[in-house]
Amino acid sequence: MSNVIIGSGAVGLSVAIALKNNRKYAKEEVIIIDKYNTPSKGTSLTNSGVMHAGLYYKKGSLKSILCKKGRKLLERWCIKNNLPINKCGKILVPFNKRDKNRLNEIYKTAKSNGCKVQLIDYRDAKIIQPGITEKEYYLWSPQTYVFCPKTIINSFYYYLKNKNVIFITSEIGNINNDKKSIILKNGEVINFTRIFNCAGAGAINIAQKLTGKFNNLDVLPIMGEYGTQTSGTKIKTNLYPVPDPNLPFLGVHLTPRVSGEILVGPNAIPCIKQDIQGYQYTDIENFPKRISYHSQLLIGNQQNYREHAISELCLNVEKKFKSKSIQFLEYKEQGTFNLKMNRAIYGIRAQLINKVTNEFINDFMHEYIDGNMHVINAVSPAFTSCLALGEYLISKID
Repeated sequence: MSNVIIGSGAVGLSVAIALKNNRKYAKEEVIIIDKYNTPSKGTSLTNSGVMHAGLYYKKGSLKSILCKKGRKLLERWCIKNNLPINKCGKILVPFNKRDKNRLNEIYKTAKSNGCKVQLIDYRDAKIIQPGITEKEYYLWSPQTYVFCPKTIINSFYYYLKNKNVIFITSEIGNINNDKKSIILKNGEVINFTRIFNCAGAGAINIAQKLTGKFNNLDVLPIMGEYGTQTSGTKIKTNLYPVPDPNLPFLGVHLTPRVSGEILVGPNAIPCIKQDIQGYQYTDIENFPKRISYHSQLLIGNQQNYREHAISELCLNVEKKFKSKSIQFLEYKEQGTFNLKMNRAIYGIRAQLINKVTNEFINDFMHEYIDGNMHVINAVSPAFTSCLALGEYLISKID
């Protein structure tokens, strides 16, 4: 019995961990194939490292269920393996009346999801974050933490190596599900019992070719640009604006990383480059067509997308990041805050859309078809949820 996992990011590695920790499958062979690197150096590493508490997700959705469980499992993994966590929490800051309305809705959603949250006043907020701008109230999430993606990915990798998992860095040439074989580009043949398609942005293409389904779905690559703070007020907690619950973007926020640096960002704009930081998207077919989806979303304004798109348009991203950052701070603190752009941590989010309705797919999405598991949509909070998601997917093949 051989399980082949395509994709060696947080989700693919977590599926392998779940297999090896499951009494039924522990002795089966596990092979992980990735086109670029094993373990992945793609989206999982260019991740902000926020361990989400599950505040925003619709009650009963996979995101709400698996984020809450996954956060506990990931925290436990970090503690057990001596990996760094910054238990700094998160403050949502409302800047206008609409933000206040949205904040109250998020508070209700978070409480219904069983998240630990509080509405706090300025006196409490400035104790958590000295120098914070004065508002009537804020939402405080004490269980939103920050982790180091690289150390976790590497710990997953070495754990699996010790479990005799086989890692192959190679491009896949063809998959024959009838013969249960994968032909690599170098001609090597890998036989399998089942496939776990965890290929991120490429997962939908693999699923479409193997099943003939999902032709209504496609990927809109979203570029996340980031900066790092160079001077100013010491940021002690995650500072977030109040997001639009209808959109999968959380706005420019400040994150105190475990390294001590303060991450600023991201922008969230359609990716117009074929390659970023060595993580190529040439495997996404008909790339220019993806950009046309942005135009359709803009014109149709499904899920309030136009407002987001307009807010992202700017000629000077660094200037925008600074203006968005200093709004979290008191006036006397604003002049000392400076940042620089950091291309080393730019990342790509493979946002799945329904190209018929021009709507984003906002929940995790998977299908078990012909003996293979296709993880079609696993965007944020997929890293936070990864260990719980791995266990969940294994439960679905029984």
